[in-house]
Amino acid sequence: DKPIGTMLGDGFIEGLKFLGREKLTFDLGVDQHSGGDWQLEEAVEMIQLAHEGVDDAQKVRIVINHLCKPDLSICTLPPDELHDNPRFQKWREAMFELSQAKNTYMKLSGCLSELPDSLKTESANHIFAAILPWLSVILAAFRGRLMFGSDWPVCTVGVGDDAWKKWKAVVERMCEMGDLGMEEQIMLWSGTAIVVYGLNPST
Repeated sequence: DKPIGTMLGDGFIEGLKFLGREKLTFDLGVDQHSGGDWQLEEAVEMIQLAHEGVDDAQKVRIVINHLCKPDLSICTLPPDELHDNPRFQKWREAMFELSQAKNTYMKLSGCLSELPDSLKTESANHIFAAILPWLSVILAAFRGRLMFGSDWPVCTVGVGDDAWKKWKAVVERMCEMGDLGMEEQIMLWSGTAIVVYGLNPST
């Protein structure tokens, strides 16, 4: 809901570089579905500017939320039409561009709220099948840099009280589909968040 160009301003970029120097993390919210493709384009450019000329050790860590809220209204299209859809193609291209920066991470969250209403109350297996094209891209682009996000309690809106369990089951299916090893799964469910946010789970 910010004006075009907000995250490309000099002050904004300098703020990101400051966060990097302070070893802090920036959570990035992009909304392709409601906001438009331009948000994807600006996000790619923002990260490039924030990391430009900065030593690797001081590059700000960026957690990208909600898969950039892709347009899941098209998830009911036949596979051939979906993969040729301009919105899916734009999103897929942006995911691989965003993943080029090693200090970027993807939070697996926000998908339930973006589903068509007709799918929100379906089973986890049904939802997994519907959004598999998007999950496949995310796994290919950000493998090793994924973290689980529950979105609770917001995820229950329009979905029901079992939303958290349903989303967890969807992500578990993704882990099976991608043949993620035990260490990779530990990182996805907790390890990536511990590292990226500098958490101390023993306290």
